[in-house]
Amino acid sequence: MTLSCMCFGLFIWMAAASLATIQATPYVLYTKINGSETITCECPDHSCLEVFWYRYLERTKTLQFLLYCNSAGREQQGENLSATRFKGSVSSGQRMVYTLRITGLQENEIGFYSCMFKTKNIMPVGYYIMPGVNPPTVQPPTVKTKTPKKTCNCKPPMSPKGCEQSVLWPGIGALLLLAITLAGTLYYFSRLPKKCRHRFTKTNQLR
Repeated sequence: MTLSCMCFGLFIWMAAASLATIQATPYVLYTKINGSETITCECPDHSCLEVFWYRYLERTKTLQFLLYCNSAGREQQGENLSATRFKGSVSSGQRMVYTLRITGLQENEIGFYSCMFKTKNIMPVGYYIMPGVNPPTVQPPTVKTKTPKKTCNCKPPMSPKGCEQSVLWPGIGALLLLAITLAGTLYYFSRLPKKCRHRFTKTNQLR
């Protein structure tokens, strides 16, 4: 049995056991026709010595094994897949990062792409690659205009009476003006000569 057949059989068994555990939302990549994408899978430690790359094609509803890669950089492509189109690599630092580069993507390759680790019961989020599909346009956020509140312009900040003062103060002003006028009149008559006042009194008595 060839390595490709062994990998594919193991991959199918792991995929069937793990697909039901996918809960996170995959990353969506909008790619041009004949474009390329580079996707990664990170291992939380250095125990992920082997990785299996796969994809689920949306149009044909098929699960396809893409690539096997180990920590030493050895790789094996899936059946009828070109080694120039599907190229794997691995880098080691604080974490082990496996990378898959895909070139020449076509519209019929729209689907979900991800990986599985042989020694880990985890499944990375993965990527939803959509060659030839335009990304959705983001609508600008709607700005809600605030309706200005009607306020009483005549109300002082600390006055409890509010607009009542707009009527009260003119009334007080009119009363003060009348009082000043009356006081001025009385003062005028008080300054008249006594003779004039006597004559004015006598004239009123004759009437």
